Amino acid sequence: MQFTLKQLAYFVAAGEAGSILRAADNIHVSQPSISNAIAHLEDVFQIQLFIRHHAQGMSLTTAGSQIMEQAQALLRDADELRSFAGKLSKQIFGSLNVGCFIPLAPIVTPELCHGFMQSHEGVEVNVSEGDQAELLSKLKKGTIDLALTYNLQLESDIAFTELVELKPYVLLAADHPFADKSSIALASLADERFILLDLPLSDTYFMSLFESQKFKPSIYARTRHIEVQRALVAKGYGYSLANVRPVNQHSLDGSRLKYIPLSGHNPGLTLGIATLANIKKTIVVDSFSQFCHVQISTEKIPGMANL
Repeated sequence: MQFTLKQLAYFVAAGEAGSILRAADNIHVSQPSISNAIAHLEDVFQIQLFIRHHAQGMSLTTAGSQIMEQAQALLRDADELRSFAGKLSKQIFGSLNVGCFIPLAPIVTPELCHGFMQSHEGVEVNVSEGDQAELLSKLKKGTIDLALTYNLQLESDIAFTELVELKPYVLLAADHPFADKSSIALASLADERFILLDLPLSDTYFMSLFESQKFKPSIYARTRHIEVQRALVAKGYGYSLANVRPVNQHSLDGSRLKYIPLSGHNPGLTLGIATLANIKKTIVVDSFSQFCHVQISTEKIPGMANL
């Protein structure tokens, strides 16, 4: 039975993407290479792996799904073998797929992952982003090895290692009357318009801060995008609440912002590493987790400013 790990990797990429075209874009390989790999595997296994849908991509057959699960496991084992060999030679090799909660992804992961790859030149880190439900789904499907996210509605099959608590703060335009305050009580903003970062679970968390103060905010706008949130605030359309603190205190158009601590007792969000609880962690995953513990603390967080 002759096949290569590369052919299995191309097959898995196609299965995850549901399309040879999308798979080719995702892994930067030509479409014929992926098509040939699939055809070869179907010939070797004597099994039809995919059902082709005209102009609508393709889907795995029942047998194809079972083969894909085994192929994913074999590819993980191959990465682990390479990493184990690297450990014996005091080097770490392999690929690492990191998922990250959407607001954190453009701020924390560039510096963090770049630093890890510089420290471990044999490792390639691939980053994807999503909301909490999407990240947990990717973990369970095996498309990511770990997720940098918050401790929000984690299920029993998810292991979570805490890194740091991120306290909420008030986001204001630099010319706002409260911009020079050392802290702000949420109640003092009751008559102002609120810009809500409207992501699943995050929105519930932010609204709970208002509920604890026994008032409802006047919501002017909702957005899933942190840069839209920041731009609206910077232009004076309202204030917002956030936990992520970019070093850059400007919106994308250059308008200035101010970060003001929220006074009183306000629960934060705990940033940490989520993994599947019932899976053996690879050497690369363990090494990245240790790196995160060193790089992320109450004193410093990659890409973030101190309040």
